[in-house]
Amino acid sequence: MKEEGKKGFSGRPKAAAPVASGPELKKLVTRAGGGDVEAFQQLYGLYSRKILNYIYRLTGSREEAEDLTQDTFVLAYRNLKSLKESNKFQSWLFRIAQNNVYQMYRGKKPQMNPLPDEGSELAETDRLGTSQKGSEDSLLSSELEQVIEEVINHLPDKQKGVFVLSAIHKLSYKEISEMEDRSLASVKSDVHRARVDVRDRVKEYLRGKHGLSSLH
Repeated sequence: MKEEGKKGFSGRPKAAAPVASGPELKKLVTRAGGGDVEAFQQLYGLYSRKILNYIYRLTGSREEAEDLTQDTFVLAYRNLKSLKESNKFQSWLFRIAQNNVYQMYRGKKPQMNPLPDEGSELAETDRLGTSQKGSEDSLLSSELEQVIEEVINHLPDKQKGVFVLSAIHKLSYKEISEMEDRSLASVKSDVHRARVDVRDRVKEYLRGKHGLSSLH
Protein backbone atom coordinates (compact mmCIF):
# COMPACT_ATOMS: atom_id res chain seq x y z
CA MET A 1 0.00 0.00 0.00
CA LYS A 2 1.02 3.58 -0.55
CA GLU A 3 2.50 5.08 2.58
CA GLU A 4 1.42 2.15 4.77
CA GLY A 5 4.86 2.05 6.39
CA LYS A 6 4.55 5.69 7.37
CA LYS A 7 1.08 5.24 8.81
CA GLY A 8 1.73 2.00 10.63
CA PHE A 9 -1.32 0.05 9.47
CA SER A 10 -1.29 -3.15 7.46
CA GLY A 11 -2.04 -3.39 3.75
CA ARG A 12 -4.78 -6.06 3.91
CA PRO A 13 -7.79 -5.67 6.21
CA LYS A 14 -8.22 -8.46 8.73
CA ALA A 15 -11.41 -10.02 10.03
CA ALA A 16 -13.70 -7.49 11.64
CA ALA A 17 -12.80 -6.63 15.23
CA PRO A 18 -15.37 -5.92 17.97
CA VAL A 19 -16.82 -2.43 17.76
CA ALA A 20 -15.47 0.00 20.36
CA SER A 21 -17.83 1.55 22.88
CA GLY A 22 -18.53 5.28 22.76
CA PRO A 23 -15.93 6.24 25.41
CA GLU A 24 -13.33 3.87 23.95
CA LEU A 25 -13.89 5.20 20.44
CA LYS A 26 -13.60 8.78 21.66
CA LYS A 27 -10.26 8.01 23.31
CA LEU A 28 -8.92 6.27 20.21
CA VAL A 29 -10.03 9.08 17.88
CA THR A 30 -8.58 11.72 20.20
CA ARG A 31 -5.26 9.89 20.49
CA ALA A 32 -5.10 9.19 16.76
CA GLY A 33 -5.94 12.80 15.98
CA GLY A 34 -2.98 13.79 18.12
CA GLY A 35 -0.65 11.67 16.01
CA ASP A 36 -0.77 8.38 17.94
CA VAL A 37 -0.16 5.80 15.19
CA GLU A 38 -0.93 2.86 17.47
CA ALA A 39 -4.37 4.31 18.24
CA PHE A 40 -5.02 4.77 14.54
CA GLN A 41 -3.91 1.19 13.94
CA GLN A 42 -6.62 0.11 16.37
CA LEU A 43 -9.19 2.16 14.49
CA TYR A 44 -8.01 0.52 11.30
CA GLY A 45 -8.52 -2.89 12.89
CA LEU A 46 -12.03 -1.95 13.95
CA TYR A 47 -13.24 -0.50 10.67
CA SER A 48 -11.09 -1.65 7.76
CA ARG A 49 -13.14 -4.76 7.03
CA LYS A 50 -16.37 -2.76 6.92
CA ILE A 51 -14.86 -0.21 4.57
CA LEU A 52 -13.38 -2.91 2.33
CA ASN A 53 -16.74 -4.67 2.14
CA TYR A 54 -18.59 -1.45 1.36
CA ILE A 55 -16.17 -0.39 -1.39
CA TYR A 56 -16.11 -3.87 -2.90
CA ARG A 57 -19.89 -3.89 -3.13
CA LEU A 58 -19.72 -0.60 -5.01
CA THR A 59 -16.82 -1.43 -7.33
CA GLY A 60 -16.95 -5.19 -7.86
CA SER A 61 -13.13 -5.30 -7.87
CA ARG A 62 -11.22 -6.81 -4.96
CA GLU A 63 -7.96 -5.17 -6.04
CA GLU A 64 -9.52 -1.72 -6.41
CA ALA A 65 -11.41 -2.15 -3.15
CA GLU A 66 -8.20 -2.92 -1.28
CA ASP A 67 -6.41 0.07 -2.83
CA LEU A 68 -9.31 2.41 -2.12
CA THR A 69 -9.59 1.12 1.44
CA GLN A 70 -5.98 2.03 2.05
CA ASP A 71 -6.47 5.43 0.41
CA THR A 72 -9.49 5.98 2.65
CA PHE A 73 -7.47 5.38 5.81
CA VAL A 74 -4.55 7.49 4.62
CA LEU A 75 -6.96 10.40 4.05
CA ALA A 76 -8.63 9.75 7.39
CA TYR A 77 -5.26 9.79 9.17
CA ARG A 78 -4.30 13.06 7.52
CA ASN A 79 -7.62 14.77 8.24
CA LEU A 80 -8.63 13.29 11.58
CA LYS A 81 -8.07 16.59 13.35
CA SER A 82 -10.90 18.06 11.29
CA LEU A 83 -13.40 15.61 12.79
CA LYS A 84 -15.18 17.53 15.54
CA GLU A 85 -17.35 14.71 16.94
CA SER A 86 -15.66 11.36 17.59
CA ASN A 87 -19.00 9.53 17.68
CA LYS A 88 -19.36 10.32 13.98
CA PHE A 89 -16.07 8.66 13.05
CA GLN A 90 -17.72 5.69 11.33
CA SER A 91 -20.05 7.72 9.09
CA TRP A 92 -17.21 10.15 8.38
CA LEU A 93 -15.04 7.20 7.30
CA PHE A 94 -17.76 5.82 5.05
CA ARG A 95 -18.13 9.26 3.48
CA ILE A 96 -14.41 9.36 2.65
CA ALA A 97 -14.68 5.86 1.14
CA GLN A 98 -17.72 6.87 -0.90
CA ASN A 99 -15.98 9.97 -2.22
CA ASN A 100 -12.96 7.89 -3.22
CA VAL A 101 -15.20 5.53 -5.20
CA TYR A 102 -17.04 8.40 -6.90
CA GLN A 103 -13.76 10.10 -7.83
CA MET A 104 -12.39 6.90 -9.33
CA TYR A 105 -15.48 6.06 -11.35
CA ARG A 106 -16.94 9.48 -12.13
CA GLY A 107 -18.68 8.73 -15.43
CA LYS A 108 -18.74 4.96 -14.97
CA LYS A 109 -21.37 3.05 -13.05
CA PRO A 110 -19.76 0.58 -10.63
CA GLN A 111 -21.47 -2.72 -9.87
CA MET A 112 -22.12 -4.13 -6.41
CA ASN A 113 -20.93 -7.64 -5.59
CA PRO A 114 -20.45 -9.67 -2.39
CA LEU A 115 -17.04 -10.23 -0.89
CA PRO A 116 -16.07 -13.83 -1.71
CA ASP A 117 -15.55 -14.76 1.94
CA GLU A 118 -18.39 -12.73 3.40
CA GLY A 119 -21.39 -14.07 1.54
CA SER A 120 -23.12 -14.97 4.79
CA GLU A 121 -23.25 -11.30 5.77
CA LEU A 122 -26.32 -10.68 3.64
CA ALA A 123 -28.02 -13.79 4.98
CA GLU A 124 -27.53 -12.47 8.49
CA THR A 125 -29.10 -9.08 7.73
CA ASP A 126 -32.37 -9.82 9.56
CA ARG A 127 -33.00 -12.40 6.84
CA LEU A 128 -34.67 -9.54 4.94
CA GLY A 129 -38.00 -10.36 6.49
CA THR A 130 -37.65 -14.13 6.79
CA SER A 131 -37.53 -16.06 10.03
CA GLN A 132 -37.19 -19.63 8.81
CA LYS A 133 -34.24 -21.56 10.22
CA GLY A 134 -32.63 -24.98 10.07
CA SER A 135 -32.25 -27.24 7.08
CA GLU A 136 -34.37 -25.06 4.80
CA ASP A 137 -31.98 -22.12 5.29
CA SER A 138 -29.01 -24.37 4.63
CA LEU A 139 -30.57 -25.63 1.43
CA LEU A 140 -31.50 -22.20 0.10
CA SER A 141 -28.72 -20.07 1.57
CA SER A 142 -26.36 -20.00 -1.40
CA GLU A 143 -29.12 -19.53 -3.98
CA LEU A 144 -30.82 -16.84 -1.89
CA GLU A 145 -27.63 -14.87 -1.51
CA GLN A 146 -27.15 -14.88 -5.28
CA VAL A 147 -30.73 -13.74 -5.83
CA ILE A 148 -30.42 -11.02 -3.18
CA GLU A 149 -27.16 -9.79 -4.68
CA GLU A 150 -28.72 -9.58 -8.14
CA VAL A 151 -31.69 -7.65 -6.79
CA ILE A 152 -29.46 -5.22 -4.87
CA ASN A 153 -27.25 -4.72 -7.91
CA HIS A 154 -30.25 -3.62 -9.96
CA LEU A 155 -31.68 -1.22 -7.41
CA PRO A 156 -31.68 2.46 -8.41
CA ASP A 157 -28.42 4.09 -7.33
CA LYS A 158 -30.13 6.26 -4.69
CA GLN A 159 -31.64 3.18 -3.03
CA LYS A 160 -28.62 0.93 -3.47
CA GLY A 161 -26.15 3.03 -1.50
CA VAL A 162 -28.40 3.73 1.47
CA PHE A 163 -29.63 0.13 1.59
CA VAL A 164 -26.09 -1.22 1.86
CA LEU A 165 -25.24 1.28 4.60
CA SER A 166 -28.41 0.53 6.55
CA ALA A 167 -29.10 -3.18 6.09
CA ILE A 168 -25.55 -4.47 5.82
CA HIS A 169 -23.37 -2.01 7.71
CA LYS A 170 -26.02 -1.08 10.28
CA LEU A 171 -25.57 2.70 10.08
CA SER A 172 -28.46 4.63 11.54
CA TYR A 173 -30.78 6.67 9.33
CA LYS A 174 -29.35 9.80 10.92
CA GLU A 175 -25.77 8.77 10.12
CA ILE A 176 -26.73 7.98 6.53
CA SER A 177 -28.61 11.25 6.08
CA GLU A 178 -25.57 13.20 7.31
CA MET A 179 -23.21 11.16 5.17
CA GLU A 180 -25.35 11.50 2.03
CA ASP A 181 -26.34 15.09 2.80
CA ARG A 182 -29.99 14.12 2.39
CA SER A 183 -33.07 14.53 4.54
CA LEU A 184 -33.91 11.86 7.10
CA ALA A 185 -37.28 11.27 5.44
CA SER A 186 -35.65 10.73 2.04
CA VAL A 187 -33.19 8.18 3.43
CA LYS A 188 -35.92 6.29 5.31
CA SER A 189 -38.09 6.22 2.20
CA ASP A 190 -35.33 4.84 -0.05
CA VAL A 191 -34.22 2.22 2.48
CA HIS A 192 -37.83 1.10 2.89
CA ARG A 193 -38.40 0.89 -0.86
CA ALA A 194 -35.19 -1.08 -1.32
CA ARG A 195 -36.12 -3.51 1.46
CA VAL A 196 -39.56 -4.04 -0.06
CA ASP A 197 -38.08 -4.62 -3.53
CA VAL A 198 -35.55 -7.13 -2.22
CA ARG A 199 -38.10 -8.90 -0.02
CA ASP A 200 -40.65 -9.15 -2.83
CA ARG A 201 -38.11 -10.56 -5.25
CA VAL A 202 -36.98 -13.13 -2.68
CA LYS A 203 -40.60 -14.16 -2.06
CA GLU A 204 -41.17 -14.43 -5.80
CA TYR A 205 -38.07 -16.56 -6.20
CA LEU A 206 -38.99 -18.90 -3.35
CA ARG A 207 -42.54 -19.36 -4.58
CA GLY A 208 -41.42 -20.02 -8.14
CA LYS A 209 -38.41 -22.18 -7.36
CA HIS A 210 -39.44 -24.05 -4.24
CA GLY A 211 -43.16 -23.54 -3.85
CA LEU A 212 -42.75 -21.68 -0.58
CA SER A 213 -45.34 -19.08 0.36
CA SER A 214 -44.92 -18.64 4.11
CA LEU A 215 -42.73 -15.51 3.94
CA HIS A 216 -44.40 -12.34 5.19
